[in-house]
Amino acid sequence: MAVIMKRNTRKTTEFYSCVRLFHFAVLYKMSFGMNKPELYNASNELQRKAVLMCLKEYSHKIKWNKIEDTGIDLGCGDGSVSVLVKNFAPYSYKMFVACDINEEMINFASKRYVDENISFRVLDIGGEIPENMKGAFNHVFSFYALHWVKDQEKGFRNIHKLMSDGGDCFLAFLASTSIYSIYAILAHDPKWKSWLKNVDGFISPYHEMKNPEKKVAEILEKCGFKNIDVTCKKLTNKFDTVEALKNTVRSVEPFNMPKEVFDDFIQDYIAVGQETGILNFNTNEKSETISVTYDYTLLVICANK
Repeated sequence: MAVIMKRNTRKTTEFYSCVRLFHFAVLYKMSFGMNKPELYNASNELQRKAVLMCLKEYSHKIKWNKIEDTGIDLGCGDGSVSVLVKNFAPYSYKMFVACDINEEMINFASKRYVDENISFRVLDIGGEIPENMKGAFNHVFSFYALHWVKDQEKGFRNIHKLMSDGGDCFLAFLASTSIYSIYAILAHDPKWKSWLKNVDGFISPYHEMKNPEKKVAEILEKCGFKNIDVTCKKLTNKFDTVEALKNTVRSVEPFNMPKEVFDDFIQDYIAVGQETGILNFNTNEKSETISVTYDYTLLVICANK
């Protein structure tokens, strides 16, 4: 059985743009995508660009069929990415299904994209798979969603159940990000404990792992996948100013803090980031500005059944 594990640190312009967009897509979905489908739909251009760039990079690994092709998008959110994924295929799908655990999102997507020939339905990939969906899909896609599945083995086993014999999957999700490492630290501070009590629900199960690609590959192999290719992309992102960092943290803050609370929180957030070295502050003497950099990793999976 072929198992490929890679750690990728190359930073070509297109590649860096892709993963940078993908990272912010994940964070943005965490903050707005849960319960605000209209706002998410109107503001997720970054997500769509990121998915399109990733599809272009990995499309050679997908075995497209001219006829009778079927596909499913897991964690579809508002449905806009599902439309992009469906239309990216070189041939028309016989059937394309998009699923999300959030019924409000599915209701929005069903109305918004009624003419796209996509079947939207509620499904928890960490739950039970309906019998009529088992083995029904040549292609399984998922973006920004799988790090929320706490029982990772069950999630991947369910993906395997959805795939037809010889089918493939293309999955991409967050392994870790320094931005949420600071949340985890502040969650133990009595001052912020009540605000951050659900912080674990926003952190990937691979957040503290040194070699998450190895763990994921082991799970995939255990679940029966073949031709496993798992890439862990280690990257650094940069904010040109401290204010840009503040604005981004505010935009993806998932705890619905009032402005006056957040204004206090962000001061502690930056202080912890600086004290721990999670955030790196660099002074540009010419422009008299301070830029901020931090690290994050993505997991990208291609595999067959």
